[in-house]
Amino acid sequence: MAALNFDTLEYVKQLTDAGVERQVAEIHAITMGRAMGMYVDNLVTKGYLDATLDARFAEQDLRIEKRFAEQDAKFEKRFAEQDAKLEKRFAEQDAKFEKRFAEQDAKFEKRFNALEDRIAPLELAIQSIQATLRFQSGLLLILVAGLLVPPVLNLINSIN
Repeated sequence: MAALNFDTLEYVKQLTDAGVERQVAEIHAITMGRAMGMYVDNLVTKGYLDATLDARFAEQDLRIEKRFAEQDAKFEKRFAEQDAKLEKRFAEQDAKFEKRFAEQDAKFEKRFNALEDRIAPLELAIQSIQATLRFQSGLLLILVAGLLVPPVLNLINSIN
């Protein structure tokens, strides 16, 4: 970018040629030179502006990334807390279920034992009845054999 130059001597010459007193023209040229210098000092080049904006955007990007990282950390922490709470609650529920199932198992076991206690004498009675029936069947067989064997032997002897 071309530098801005304000030639105060040339300006004084232009003013005096136009009819302005030399002393007034010089004061005016000094004032204009200072004013122009102030503005020239405040002018920036495109390269400087680009570099400044790039730096500012980079700073902003870093701040945003840092903020997102902080938010991610907060979310992760909260999710971890929620996971821990859920795991604790599930463990509590599992313990309740196990306790209830154990109670039910104990009730079933007690009832089955009571049924077995009631059935045991019946089984003994059935076994006794079965033994009696076997004995009676054996006696009946002997009786029938005693009654049928002599006539069958007589029949066999008569056929021979």
